[in-house]
Amino acid sequence: MAQNTNGIAFNANVAQKPIVKQPVEGEATKIPTASIKVKNDLDEEYLDKRDVTIKLVPNTSLYRKANSKVLAKRCDYIGSSVNASRILTSNKEEMAFYMPNILGISSTDSSFVFRVKQYFNNIQIRVEELGKTFDISFIYEKKSDYIRFRKLEDAINEEFEAIDRRNINNIKNGIKVKIEKLNFLESTKYKYGRPVNVEDYLMYRHCLLYSAIAKDMSLINDNVNIKFYFVDNAKEQKKAVDMRRIINTAKSNFVACVTDAAIFEAVFIQYCVITGRPISASLAKSSYERENELDKFSMAFPEKFNTIYSDKDKFIKASIEKLIARGELIRPINNQNINLPEGELIGANMKEAVAWFKDPNNNSVVQMLTNKLKY
Repeated sequence: MAQNTNGIAFNANVAQKPIVKQPVEGEATKIPTASIKVKNDLDEEYLDKRDVTIKLVPNTSLYRKANSKVLAKRCDYIGSSVNASRILTSNKEEMAFYMPNILGISSTDSSFVFRVKQYFNNIQIRVEELGKTFDISFIYEKKSDYIRFRKLEDAINEEFEAIDRRNINNIKNGIKVKIEKLNFLESTKYKYGRPVNVEDYLMYRHCLLYSAIAKDMSLINDNVNIKFYFVDNAKEQKKAVDMRRIINTAKSNFVACVTDAAIFEAVFIQYCVITGRPISASLAKSSYERENELDKFSMAFPEKFNTIYSDKDKFIKASIEKLIARGELIRPINNQNINLPEGELIGANMKEAVAWFKDPNNNSVVQMLTNKLKY
């Protein structure tokens, strides 16, 4: 006996016939319709609907502010760029695919190359106060191609987001690499589909390479030559959706606080610490006043509020802050150290103090301290 590549035993001396399972009478024939549907979906045409907006860098001059009602609305122009033109027109196959639709001549026309360069060397895009939006939607011949390109684009964006943003040069270098990779990726898409609006799409590609447009908000105030900035509408919409979710969570968490006195006090104390309010005096306010304050805070800073609420150590931190407020623990002004009245250090900061309170070796002292909060 031998085995085939699938590990199925067979007799090498006997001609093998495929084993066909005969359907049992009355048994329905099962067809993997789900698998067939997925395969068909991936082979079908797919529309990736997207747009991007270029906006003017805000003008904060005192003159414009003082005369905003009488001055004409701001506008500026995105012009041509030698570098952008050179990079875009160097891909002859891509230009032969897109430009006949714009220029109205065939790519085999003797004047085609000249006309393409002339087109990119004479760009003038008017950008008003509300910005200029480009439709960069793309129709892929197959959905599987869209999925592949989206993964590649996401990987480029994730690589950029992972850089150390504390150094402006890191951001600049990161953007340079990101734009190079994005442009290369975009320059191959023509093989797998077509833009909905060819001219808008090519102007977006031009803007991607245009140096006067900031590709990251952190560069707006770093370079006086930057006049515009990119707004990715899809990302902005996602931010809005995420913020809506955070606000809704904050509302839910606030209701949970109000219905549980212990949670409310722990969260309220942390709110007092963050906002620099005196704990003892704040806790002496009426429940209406405290609820009103915390409600306003939860709506103004929903993310911070949710972090306080979900902190698993909020009760220990609240106890420590109350003990400090009563003088049972000491935290010097302009210092994070937390000490016992006798001078013994229990933590160089709140995190270490919480760890000290959790240490079983300190149970007797912790019990003595927490008992003082009952009176």
